[in-house]
Amino acid sequence: MLDSLVIGAGPAGLAVANSFARAGLDCMVLEKGSIGDHISQYPTFMQFFSTRELLEIDGYPLNIVDEKPSRRQYLNYLTRFVQDRNLNVRTQVRVVEVSRAPDGNFAVEIEKRGGARETLAARSVVLACGAFENPRHLGVPGEDLPKVTHFFREAHPYVGREVLVVGGRNSAIETALLLWRAGARVSLSYRKPAVNGYGIKYWLLPDIENRLENGEIAGYLGTSVKRIDWESVTLASADGTERTIANDFVICQTGYDPPVGFLRGMGIEVQEETNIPAHDPQTLETNVQGLFVAGTITAGNVSGRVFIENSRHHGEMILKGLKNRLGVGAGV
Repeated sequence: MLDSLVIGAGPAGLAVANSFARAGLDCMVLEKGSIGDHISQYPTFMQFFSTRELLEIDGYPLNIVDEKPSRRQYLNYLTRFVQDRNLNVRTQVRVVEVSRAPDGNFAVEIEKRGGARETLAARSVVLACGAFENPRHLGVPGEDLPKVTHFFREAHPYVGREVLVVGGRNSAIETALLLWRAGARVSLSYRKPAVNGYGIKYWLLPDIENRLENGEIAGYLGTSVKRIDWESVTLASADGTERTIANDFVICQTGYDPPVGFLRGMGIEVQEETNIPAHDPQTLETNVQGLFVAGTITAGNVSGRVFIENSRHHGEMILKGLKNRLGVGAGV
């Protein structure tokens, strides 16, 4: 019987496991991929905007020469953190179901590589699984074509080709600019009439506005994708006007949704519009006693509210909840 099972080995999940370990709790982290799996899916040459001090967990030093780490450096940091803090992390296992056992604790069924299943028992469960594996789909004909992706890794494969980026927030703007600078012929489709909305990074906004104004990136603002074909994409304006443009690739940067079905299957109440799971803002305990949330999943589909800098403290918040509500583990 474990004191806690943490689902997700990203920065928030590892911060929770670290807090629990320091308090003497018997904790295990379950991860479907590798340590920092969602970060490993970021653009290959990405550099964080946050400084190393804001990305460190529990004072563990991020020893790099530069002020801001690259994707590769931060993945190495997370791996060293797990090893040096001796955290119990099991990778390449998929959580199938979380249910309440007859004794009031939790039964967590996992599937290992090869399909074998195992059931683990824990007094509490922390969901730190994020939303990166659940991209928000367009729901249009042709979205299943191989030319369409919801993830951007690097610009090189798109050099010299017609690429449509769908979206108008930070990820879409950064993707469009990287593609343009690499030599792709870039178009940008965004359902709103402008990209100057709240939350756009201050150095990106003038850059994309200049590229659009100069025609270096073709802007189709106030449009949505209606249909995707092998050599073209059809866009529709709010008034119903349609236009078809030449296209080789479509990169959708339309956001991600938390696993709502998975959450509700455990009895967690989820807001309809925001997909925010019901939880105590002080302890992050959900409406299901003993079941907690951590990391970006606490914000549902509201982007830009929760990120590494402010979720690395979630472990201490949840530990407080365990002390107050459950009293599990000899060290609590």
